[in-house]
Amino acid sequence: MSNRSGKKDQFIDFAQLVIKHIDKYVIPQYGDFPDKTIEKFTPEKIQGKLEAYVDRIGKSSRGPEDALRDCLKIAHFACYLYTLLKYEDAQTVKLIKEI
Repeated sequence: MSNRSGKKDQFIDFAQLVIKHIDKYVIPQYGDFPDKTIEKFTPEKIQGKLEAYVDRIGKSSRGPEDALRDCLKIAHFACYLYTLLKYEDAQTVKLIKEI
């Protein structure tokens, strides 16, 4: 039986786009860890950022390219939230070997 999966392939493609977004946009604009802004993130603050990005998708002032970029930002902030909930620090860098 093959480990191939359309869902996994789709996610791998998306994850690669998130990595490109981090390399080309996030790190040049905000720098890498340690990050004093991210250090102050709480789950509630991250939730607010996620809600803001979701809420602005499809608004008339934002085009489809910005909506796609917002999806990448949502994924990146979801990573911060996951890491914060798991390790109590949104900047923890560890290999996640679970599931």
